[in-house]
Amino acid sequence: MILKRIPVGSLMANCYLFGDAATKEVVVIDPGDDADKILEAIKTDGLTVKYIAITHSHFDHVGAIDRVKTEFNVPIASEDFTVGSRSITIIKTPGHSPDGVCLSSGGVVFTGDTLFKGSIGRCDLEGGDFDVLKKSVKKLYSLPDDTAVYPGHGLSTTIGREKHTNPFVRANS
Repeated sequence: MILKRIPVGSLMANCYLFGDAATKEVVVIDPGDDADKILEAIKTDGLTVKYIAITHSHFDHVGAIDRVKTEFNVPIASEDFTVGSRSITIIKTPGHSPDGVCLSSGGVVFTGDTLFKGSIGRCDLEGGDFDVLKKSVKKLYSLPDDTAVYPGHGLSTTIGREKHTNPFVRANS
């Protein structure tokens, strides 16, 4: 498995390169800013970009899409897709924003601004809704406890840890 986190932009949004180590095919998840930094990482590691995926359309997650798309001439994923041997499922998770999604693949989930280590996404921005976000987070809690969570900002966690310790949405609340 290829998994590289690249914090980008003034809000340090996590851009991820995720894919298959055998084929070196990857998806670029949330290319938020710093296109040069993202492109350099892809080229330095000799990766082949097959898709771009965004977890939601806020500026800090989409700023470098045009450059990455132009550079590699690849589509933006709008439905489940495969990168090498990695099947990636898109899970609709509105609440932080109406267009929120998470990307799940065999023991890992990229949560954008839906779920963070010890927190959840803001819902006071236009289109945000706490009750909807809470349902989305609980949908993620149905994943196995050992599923690694890679959020849109900050460090990783697990579904199990968040289910039992997240102060905003607990599994039994």
